Amino acid sequence: MADRLSGKVAVVTGGSQNIGAAFSRRLADEGARVIIANRTRSSALRILEEIEAVGGEAHSVECDVSDPEAIERAAADIEARFGGIDILVNNAGIYLHNHLNDVTVEQWRTQADINLAGVLFFSKAAADQMKRKGRGRIINIGSAFGQDGFQGASIYAATKAGVAQMTKVLCLELRDFGITVNCIAPGWIATDMNAAMRADPEGEFSRRARERFGGDGVWMEPEELAGALVFLASDDAASVNGVVLPVDKGWAAY
Repeated sequence: MADRLSGKVAVVTGGSQNIGAAFSRRLADEGARVIIANRTRSSALRILEEIEAVGGEAHSVECDVSDPEAIERAAADIEARFGGIDILVNNAGIYLHNHLNDVTVEQWRTQADINLAGVLFFSKAAADQMKRKGRGRIINIGSAFGQDGFQGASIYAATKAGVAQMTKVLCLELRDFGITVNCIAPGWIATDMNAAMRADPEGEFSRRARERFGGDGVWMEPEELAGALVFLASDDAASVNGVVLPVDKGWAAY
């Protein structure tokens, strides 16, 4: 195990599967005390056992990130049990695919509450603790959709564009407290959420991948994001602030 983040308390929202699980494992490998914030504790048990089996330290707290009061309770619990948050990874998110004619108010509220409000209010709670410590790292997980339109993703794309802009504003508001706020904008990461999209060779994604890449080689594994995350969480990134960093095999370059 490495020790770049030794002794740091790192909270990963939605940290038990797909991208979140990759983040949780890598932060633990780097010496952080990982706290997985999930809607239910039972959903985190597998990844907790994986981390502990290789000598890492991981815990979980129950938290519905769409509920600001639940966030406040979880943050208070983390501070009481572990001494406060050093690193916050706002990873929890949801994508509901639907074209304009079929979108619903419920879909809007669900995605906006988790993808956007959850980031804002967990950042607020964490920043309060980081101010008392005199330093901190907030890393938001955006998306290529935040900069690049995609049919059927109007709500999701709007929330991820909002995360990118929020990152810049929070950078300005928190920089004088020793807190950096950055954003990783993943490209096409293979997860459970997009399995159907990947399986459809005639779908819009497949067409656009062929146009840009000549095939479907744009797909990445969740672990390919973890290096950028560790860098932004570490002291090496002390002067990196307000950045939206694409990790997308060059998708954003087109």
